[in-house]
Amino acid sequence: MNTPFVDGWNIVQTLGDGSFGEVKLLLNQNNHGYVAMKTIDLQNYSDALATVQKEAAIHSRLSHSSIIKYYGQRHTKDTYYIFLEYASGGELFDRIEPDVGMPVSDARKFFKELISGVEYLHNNGVAHRDLKPENLLLDENGNLKISDFGLATLFLCGGKRRKLDKYCGTRPYLAPEVRSLLPYQAEPSDIWSCGIILVSMLTGELPWDTPSDNDDDYKLWKTTDYANHSPWNKLDTLALSLVRKILTPSPSKRYDIPKIRSHRWFKNSETHDNKKVRISVRSDRDLDDGRQCCSQPTSAAISFDTSLSHSESEIHSFSQPTQVDDLLLSSQLLTSQPISTPNNSLQNLVKRMTRFLVDLPHDAALTNLALCLGEMGYIWKVNKPSLITITTTDERLVFKSNVIPMNDKTLIDFRLSRGCGLEFKRNFVSIKNAMSSTIEGIGCIVSTYKTDLK
Repeated sequence: MNTPFVDGWNIVQTLGDGSFGEVKLLLNQNNHGYVAMKTIDLQNYSDALATVQKEAAIHSRLSHSSIIKYYGQRHTKDTYYIFLEYASGGELFDRIEPDVGMPVSDARKFFKELISGVEYLHNNGVAHRDLKPENLLLDENGNLKISDFGLATLFLCGGKRRKLDKYCGTRPYLAPEVRSLLPYQAEPSDIWSCGIILVSMLTGELPWDTPSDNDDDYKLWKTTDYANHSPWNKLDTLALSLVRKILTPSPSKRYDIPKIRSHRWFKNSETHDNKKVRISVRSDRDLDDGRQCCSQPTSAAISFDTSLSHSESEIHSFSQPTQVDDLLLSSQLLTSQPISTPNNSLQNLVKRMTRFLVDLPHDAALTNLALCLGEMGYIWKVNKPSLITITTTDERLVFKSNVIPMNDKTLIDFRLSRGCGLEFKRNFVSIKNAMSSTIEGIGCIVSTYKTDLK
């Protein structure tokens, strides 16, 4: 049910949440345009105001087809609002099938768009510092958009370059030099994260928990025997060749973006991809992403000394919001992406593969889900009459389920709150399988979100 935010704007649904706020979808009642609004609680986060102002200052300077548009901000004493482009295609991780990945042609398309966006950031002196599938969004046409600049910082300003020295990001995607106590160059660390994202897209796995010699999987990567083990044995020769060059432990020897662009795998055509046969190997490795990140701030002068340090457990990530006069939005900003039937709750939902329709009325569906979660050993609690927070027993993964009435049936929608996107997908599949006897019309719903990639 729509909730008024300011005159002419309604809150349609929650797109994501974290420890310090939420991202909500706003609908303009006049032109049916919509925008994502990120809200940050300034009371329960000591550095919140400085952090979001830095984020906004950086994001407001950026304009590229592979980066979420920043529209603006407003704030009150207790809450900061950031308004961004709404990416209705959801998050990239939702396109990755656990332990399988995605078609090579799709992975290549997304990787090219990612590299294009990262190259633009680096050319403008910005390091993202938290690149991962959860922070890569898709628009309605399936085009990749880099989001969440909560950990971004400047490494080049006024012609002066500096090294970075903050330990921040998400563990499986961190470059090994970020874990060191020594200053490191900005660009190679972002490029390393791009390499991990490529592996996850092609194999449906993360190669290690942490790039450390205390991690057996990472130690294996540095031996001559790695190619016989998952996920590396899922990659064809060309893909493995590129990954080898990107995931080189030494930053000075790591491929830069021009070299990545010149690699044969990067330049290959979709026709070449369609001639390949993919082989998937099941892996039951436990994955953990360590944290999520808090996004989108406003305008202020930026200098090198605005870099902030946060531990992985302190930060949580959001995507999508922008600026207006009363909302802070002028209607001209929001004339794209019309919602044809605003009262149709299914039409308004962000595209997401982690949902299914059950042939039960709302209360029965809620009861059925609760029983299923208890039998599967999850820790869960009802936050609102139709919203359940679910936690794994090891507390490494937190996600939420929204139980939405759909006439005489019920849509059960899941979204990640904290943890690894791939592990979230694994848990969703397990819950879906456990409730399979009640699921109705899932083929119809899923097909709505499997849009063709161009």
